[in-house]
Amino acid sequence: MNRTTIIALFAVFFLPVVIAVLMHSEWFEWRPAETRNHGELIQPPHALPDFRLHDADGRVVARTDLLEHWQLLHVTDGACGEDCVESLYWMRQVRRAQDRHQPDVEITLVTDQPIDPEILSGIEALEANVRIISGQAGREFSDMLPDDESLPVSYILDTQANIILRYPEGSDFNGMRRDLRRLLTWTRTD
Repeated sequence: MNRTTIIALFAVFFLPVVIAVLMHSEWFEWRPAETRNHGELIQPPHALPDFRLHDADGRVVARTDLLEHWQLLHVTDGACGEDCVESLYWMRQVRRAQDRHQPDVEITLVTDQPIDPEILSGIEALEANVRIISGQAGREFSDMLPDDESLPVSYILDTQANIILRYPEGSDFNGMRRDLRRLLTWTRTD
């Protein structure tokens, strides 16, 4: 082998390592320009404390009920109206778009007002498995969320009941679908 070949081989194999070391060194302040997520990343993730509340059907809901499944959480203040039902419709679509991972995703609605029976039947017709925490229990649950006064808001919770992504009102649910797809694809829940 001649000298040029040896230098070329050295460059091919060691130059990427040298560049990587330099990029992560104290001499360069390089950071990626943006992230790929569509929601607002909660840094650090907000862990829900232990709780025991009653849902709209009177069943006890505890933090342990949120474990082992990804949660799509929609929080609204005031009565759940047409906008709230529409958000739940889109969350159902986000859940359905996850194909084989659908059983790994649950939907929860939190509101500080009791739900009108007509709206409740509309929600149940839309998606039978929506967990609804309303009234006083909804106010208590809302107090456990990250401090933010802009409601309604949607969140993605991981399988350990940590809030990891936030979607303010008017967010594109297609972005939520993409974020959840990426999370379900790249994380293992054994």
